[in-house]
Amino acid sequence: MDARIAAAAAAATLVAVGVVLVASGVPLGGGAGGGAAMTERWVSDTGTGIGANHHAVAAGVVGGEGFAFAPVSGPAGSEECRLAALDGATGETRWRDPVAPEHCTLHSVADPAVADADGDGDRELLAATTAEELAVYDARSGEVERRLPLNSYGYSRPAVGDLAGDGTPETLAVDAGGTVFAYRANGTLAWRHALNGSAYAPPGVGDFTGDGTDEFAVGLGTDRVVLFDAGGRVVWERAAFGESVAWTATADVAGDDAAEFVIATTAGTVAALDGRTGEAVWTRDIDEFAAVRGVGDGDGDGDPEVYAVARDQRLRALDGATGETEWTVDLAEGDAQMTPPPAFGDVDGDGHPEVVAVTNGGTVSVVDPVEGRVTATYARDVSVFTHPTLADVDGDGAAEVFVMYGDGRVVSIGAAGGGGGDG
Repeated sequence: MDARIAAAAAAATLVAVGVVLVASGVPLGGGAGGGAAMTERWVSDTGTGIGANHHAVAAGVVGGEGFAFAPVSGPAGSEECRLAALDGATGETRWRDPVAPEHCTLHSVADPAVADADGDGDRELLAATTAEELAVYDARSGEVERRLPLNSYGYSRPAVGDLAGDGTPETLAVDAGGTVFAYRANGTLAWRHALNGSAYAPPGVGDFTGDGTDEFAVGLGTDRVVLFDAGGRVVWERAAFGESVAWTATADVAGDDAAEFVIATTAGTVAALDGRTGEAVWTRDIDEFAAVRGVGDGDGDGDPEVYAVARDQRLRALDGATGETEWTVDLAEGDAQMTPPPAFGDVDGDGHPEVVAVTNGGTVSVVDPVEGRVTATYARDVSVFTHPTLADVDGDGAAEVFVMYGDGRVVSIGAAGGGGGDG
């Protein structure tokens, strides 16, 4: 089971019996490094009756306008579940697509994505739901352009890539039951492959084999990792160390001109898998509920780092080629239910990237990736169960930070000196 589901389900139980959720971590105030607090730009009016929202925001510029897209869950059977498009500057709701009460659950709308799904040059919004479909929206108006069927409810973020290498995109999704779907730009089904196991981790699209075209990587909650080619054929399949894959990242961390699939498991293993063969380039055992997402050359040495966290609320910079620890920093004291993975991007507009990390207790920290030092923080007394999203929605050259809190409200934060990011 995904760490987010376990932690969010526990939080939902506490809310159901009337326990107030408070921050479990210790806020860092102005930051361990003495930096100024981050600036709250806005808090959305999307609060719900549960404290366990755990699907991440998508954000970006569409048609010259900045948006944040919030997957909002509410009490089961209620009318609170919806996908909400928020104005990137004010947080006001621009449009909403409700989820019918019979489909309203803890994870009614999966992590959305902003991408050009039909190859027309305009970016659409894609999101899977508990109605067992992947909806493709006109991101500005909210008009549904097509609904693509799934076998089960959607949980992870869909992806768009040119697997066939013909210049037109495919839309790729894996539902919670482990069925992988590839849809052509016109919405017709290209192929489908049923895997034997649940799927909650984000899938990956990239040139894993180094042949100049994209492949699609999937990590399962039942100890499997699988890579598919353009035709839906399995390139390789391997065990995930006997553990459940909870989080993933896709990047060329080995410097071999092909992407690696970096996985993190609920038992605490972080591993970089060779995209060509599936063999482990390196493995690290950290702590339970390991999580990865942000990858990049944070220290400017020409080699990428993998930024990993775990239940111990410690952020680690791992050398992308070897997995060795370059630095660690404590984001909060003690263990948490889980720690969401960090994001990577330039949030202060100085041309150099930062790491943005969140804690289960509600603290958002900007970390200097050279020294591993916290330089700025923001804290809200509400739990967080998913990663932050970075995107420059106002065009000032600095990425804004968007965080989905457990109560269903999105907070937009700007770092000192600026508001791009990982979208």
